[in-house]
Amino acid sequence: MTLIDSPLTARTGIRALGGGGPPVPVCLFIIAFVMFSSTPTRADGPEPSGNSVTTESSESAEAPVDSPDDSGMEEAETEEVDDAIDLYELDVPVMVSVNRRKENIKTLPYAATVITADDIRRAGARTVPDALRLAPGVDVADLTSGASAVSVRGMHGLLANTVLVLVDGRQIFDPMFGGTLWGNWPFQLEDIDRIEVIRGPAGVAWGANAATGIINIVTKDPNDQIGLTTTAGGGSRGWNKEHVGYGFKEDNLRMRVSTEYEATDGFRNGVSILGPFDDEYKGGRVGARGIWTPTKDDEISFSLGNQILEGGVTPTPLALGGYRTGSSNANFLQGSWDHRIDSENSTNWTFYVNDFYLDTGIPQLEYRYQQLALQFGHTFSPAENHTFTYGVDSRWDLVDTSQADPFMLTRDHVQTGTVGAYVQDQWRFAERWTLDLGARVDYDTYGGFEPSGRASISYAPTDDSSIYGAISRAFSMPPGATRFLNIPLMAGLARVTADKDIDAQGVMAYEAGYRKTFLDKKLSFDANVFLHDHTNLTTLSPRLGPPGLIEQRFDNTGDGLLYGVELDSKYKISKALTLLANYTYQQLDWSARTSYHEKDALYPPKHKAMVGARYDLTEQLSLNGHMYYVDSTNGTNPNFPFFKRRYDPYIRVDLNTEYRFWKDQAALQVGVRNLMDKSHAEGGSSFIHAGETERMVYAELRLSFE
Repeated sequence: MTLIDSPLTARTGIRALGGGGPPVPVCLFIIAFVMFSSTPTRADGPEPSGNSVTTESSESAEAPVDSPDDSGMEEAETEEVDDAIDLYELDVPVMVSVNRRKENIKTLPYAATVITADDIRRAGARTVPDALRLAPGVDVADLTSGASAVSVRGMHGLLANTVLVLVDGRQIFDPMFGGTLWGNWPFQLEDIDRIEVIRGPAGVAWGANAATGIINIVTKDPNDQIGLTTTAGGGSRGWNKEHVGYGFKEDNLRMRVSTEYEATDGFRNGVSILGPFDDEYKGGRVGARGIWTPTKDDEISFSLGNQILEGGVTPTPLALGGYRTGSSNANFLQGSWDHRIDSENSTNWTFYVNDFYLDTGIPQLEYRYQQLALQFGHTFSPAENHTFTYGVDSRWDLVDTSQADPFMLTRDHVQTGTVGAYVQDQWRFAERWTLDLGARVDYDTYGGFEPSGRASISYAPTDDSSIYGAISRAFSMPPGATRFLNIPLMAGLARVTADKDIDAQGVMAYEAGYRKTFLDKKLSFDANVFLHDHTNLTTLSPRLGPPGLIEQRFDNTGDGLLYGVELDSKYKISKALTLLANYTYQQLDWSARTSYHEKDALYPPKHKAMVGARYDLTEQLSLNGHMYYVDSTNGTNPNFPFFKRRYDPYIRVDLNTEYRFWKDQAALQVGVRNLMDKSHAEGGSSFIHAGETERMVYAELRLSFE
């Protein structure tokens, strides 16, 4: 007996969605009802731009009623405080959790970027990968309207397996192929508080697959979403999205529930002539998060979510027939308990369950998996100027491919167990010097033991600057199910197989960084240099069969040396105008008996840049513009998968304007993405039929009621 029910049940439920339209009438009814029955009670201004966020709850005590005699004085004081907050906005501490504890980003010995909810909104991002374009060192390529290739510091493909994606600390890593299918999980942008991007190995804290970095999506505290929020948007190619969320607070419990529907006709053109292209999709998402504080020292949080998607997965043209509409069903449940023993001593317990089903649109690629994980961490101060963290992580993966026709693996079910233990010590051995040391060992059912380690030293020459250097070792473990690949393609002429004894991909990383603020902390600047020495890299390489006429074998075939520079800056010129810019240079020296494109990943573009401007014309009206440049690259050729294809450089310009009204409880944003180009190809893959990214005009209305 296993936890997996028949995938046919999930598939039936997904396809039942196809006959229904979007719940627009329901959304409009709710909006109309509340507009006519509610009175605005609070006027919240827009979120401040920049990395001004904190992980603490925004809950505060109820303010006393103002005395008439003091109202004028308090109003003036409030204006002064607001001006001070705006002036020093760049210096508000940003807390990130790369080391499984909260740390100030100003002194963090990592290359780190925090993308806030305000950044996401002002960038006009439609998806999380869209928002990640704001960070240096992150490679993003849109493959279809619902699928993206995303990685940190190179090797970005449909299923990039060297970067670890987290949502509130819950891992999203496919135990069938590895990587993250971005369009198939219930990410709701309205519920995201920030995205923490760590560039460079983070394997000590997070174990396998955090080899080149982590992307941690942090959702909002329900206390920040009290009341009803609604969003309705529409745009080119039939894109539409309707979102409704409601948050409430009752004694020591605060909770948020949200749901949304999204649909699009997708991109017009595919990049392969071998099969039809159709990336139209429609789907619904629902999520909930609650936080209960039974005592002042305990916080229990829980979250759950679901996404049912029809379409969005374009079948690989290598199937040469048998195409159908793909679908997916993703579910998760997560809970955690944070207990504070004293101000420098705390523990955390976290568990989560992921349940995922995917039909790729061809009968031989259909699978379902479940993941169950339990994590424990303890942070305390054993001595003055020391912060010590240790913990144990465990996860069980179960993959079922019994519905694949004729087969997908050499066995229908694969179970994999992993367990890891880590220790970290942060020692401030002098007034401005800090030494961080960490070690970890992981055990995988098929891969055995793998170590990780990191040592860094940082120096703060002034209160507004810091310098760090680090050396680290991390790894990426091939999923257990991948070891049993047996996928027939090209009408049986080709077969995808794997070496069961494939080794983990390793990386030794060397990096140094400098960050500083200038001009009364209005200007921030980060610079990082890095060198990643990769070993045992995997590729999917063709050779003569059997099995089949051509065998594509997944195996360790080579090494690679990636080095580069990352620059990032933000300048708050005035209260109304903020400028942003970043630049990434990276160079890969590939050393292998196979071509790089056989990784089914895109070659790292040598140059990338972003410049942005955000201007508030008035307190209600803002203009936002971002321009992205991505150098040429090469990758899988969808027409001839055994050869590489060059993808031309492109410039993407995104513009939008937003008008806030009704005491800032309503906002209308109108914009365009990819203004300068009708369409362009950004990449390809052997596992899907990629398309050309389209220009998109859109409008979106947001309303909030408390």
